[in-house]
Amino acid sequence: MLDAKKIITDLRGLGVQSDDIIMVHSSYNALRGDDKIAGGPEAVIAALKTTVADGTLLLPGLSYANVNPDNRFFDVLKTPTCVGILPETMRQSPDVLRSVHPTHSILAWGKDAVAMTQNQQKDHTPVGPNSPLREVYRRNGKIVMLGAPFARNTSLHGVEEMILPDYLFTTTYDYEVTLANGEKITMPSLRHDFSHHTQRYDRVLDILAPEDYQVGQVLQGTSCVMNAKAVWEKALAKYKKDIYYFVDEK
Repeated sequence: MLDAKKIITDLRGLGVQSDDIIMVHSSYNALRGDDKIAGGPEAVIAALKTTVADGTLLLPGLSYANVNPDNRFFDVLKTPTCVGILPETMRQSPDVLRSVHPTHSILAWGKDAVAMTQNQQKDHTPVGPNSPLREVYRRNGKIVMLGAPFARNTSLHGVEEMILPDYLFTTTYDYEVTLANGEKITMPSLRHDFSHHTQRYDRVLDILAPEDYQVGQVLQGTSCVMNAKAVWEKALAKYKKDIYYFVDEK
């Protein structure tokens, strides 16, 4: 049986401090391997909160599989996530806020949670200028791939949106959004289109300097902690030279 509290010491070893802002992409199955984690997903979320007790914890609240062109309804409080058990557990965890976006909301807890989630409804793209993902970059936070495949780095969508490659978007759809106070608004947003391309955001490690990231084990999962500022700025420079660097054609 694995002790979820070991996540704290493992992440400390990868450079995460108590007052950090961390954006966490996760794989619960990778963390536990062939074992079990005492307390289950709830214990993992509790350990992550403790890890940045003086900072801010963010996880993706993505709902693109549940909210789509055939079902354009998003409820900030009720719509489930579609990216794993840890984000869904985080969504139902105490004192967690969710930014307002029908397909690419972000869950946040801690010191800067309010400030980082309060403006995304102003955007009309999945990872626009008011996305909490951009706030992680602006506030010198860290991106944590917690047992998750390194290609699942959603921040790279935000960099793509600065470049607008021809593969990125399909159509703008109008979504009916129910806010936390029960108010309903219509929110138009473009939708990503990766029908002809495979995301290869793992390649960002090839353009980062050694001091920009650390790779190691967290429980049973291979994990990576990256400097968000370095990721965004070096990825942007790479996109400007090679717009297809982070994708493969299917």
